[in-house]
Amino acid sequence: MAITKTSMTLLLLIIMAASISNCNVLASEIKPTGRIGDMCKQICSETYGNGKCAADCRKAGFSSGQCFTSPPLENKCCCNK
Repeated sequence: MAITKTSMTLLLLIIMAASISNCNVLASEIKPTGRIGDMCKQICSETYGNGKCAADCRKAGFSSGQCFTSPPLENKCCCNK
């Protein structure tokens, strides 16, 4: 009985350690906050890209930016504070 109890405890510890150290991190969608009109001024496209949008936003004094290509902010470069 002691061997079974020890084995189960060890198995549960391994499972718990594996679940804590999971590297699959889920990213959340970036949603603009504040006044959208001031933060989503530029038009962008899939070829414009997030990198160019983020660079333009940093030049404008924002921390970063993303090009949205789906509604409701279709083809807008939105900056984050």
